[in-house]
Amino acid sequence: MIIEQYGITLTRLTEADIELVRHWRNHKEIRKHFAFQKHISKKMQVKWFHAINNKNNYFFIISCKGEKIGVINCMKADVKNMIGEGGIFIWDPRYQGSEIPVFATLCLLDTIFFVLRISDKSVVRILKNNDRAIRYNKLLGYVLLPGQEHQKHQYYFLTKNDYEKKSEKIRRAAQIISGDFLPPRIKGSPSQINLDEINKVLAKN
Repeated sequence: MIIEQYGITLTRLTEADIELVRHWRNHKEIRKHFAFQKHISKKMQVKWFHAINNKNNYFFIISCKGEKIGVINCMKADVKNMIGEGGIFIWDPRYQGSEIPVFATLCLLDTIFFVLRISDKSVVRILKNNDRAIRYNKLLGYVLLPGQEHQKHQYYFLTKNDYEKKSEKIRRAAQIISGDFLPPRIKGSPSQINLDEINKVLAKN
């Protein structure tokens, strides 16, 4: 499955790219922001991939100008309760702190909320001292959940309605900067590792 919007391409993770992801996930400047901070072996990475390569988890390689620069995900997708858990990391230093991570997040949330309609709520887990990630997610409408103030890794919550309100100006800016005023475009073939709702959209495309 491939999603395109705002000059960003999100390509669903395959086993061919897990070594690339493992390399950067083990980088000291990347792993310090994760709950699991130990070195990840090849065997561990393969085991992880087979555990998440299913209809409840969607991990995408982020590409910009034809270069692979990071990973974004919606995992633990729960259509019954219309919620999923998001996450992102950018390994290319040229794009860290730029508008590109924002564009990638907008692309995925637009797809989930407005095109696939498989969720109307999202949660993210952020390290308490990761000020940049906290500011970035608050701009999109995420709010700290009650009781998380003193946790090392804190959960933030977003509703579709808050996202529409809070991100309106950001999404407009993304359209102008990228020159892309269209909704997300989704390509791919129906698959057993997709939710039925996603396969219906892919079959139409």
